[in-house]
Amino acid sequence: MKVRRSLLKSTVSVETYTGDGAYGPIYDPVPVIVRWNYDAKRRRVINANGDEAISEGSGTIHPDDAALFVPESRLTFDGRTSTVMATKSVSYRGAVSYVEVTCT
Repeated sequence: MKVRRSLLKSTVSVETYTGDGAYGPIYDPVPVIVRWNYDAKRRRVINANGDEAISEGSGTIHPDDAALFVPESRLTFDGRTSTVMATKSVSYRGAVSYVEVTCT
């Protein structure tokens, strides 16, 4: 059973990371607004490179929106900008219920 979007109370603007160019990272030119719940709790996590890092918080999103949140994507919420470190799918009875997004 997927989490209902009506239970996700906040919104975040996502600029999906598409790769590196000659002048730095390249993001999707059109940001997408997605509903989520944010938890501003610091945690020690392993990033995409396998290194330990400190996460400034994490968000819960609907599984259908997970493709937007690739590592290094830029997020804007509550007037601040953050970067996606990793995502983790959480399953219930064999189906993905929600996705947890870890942010720097």
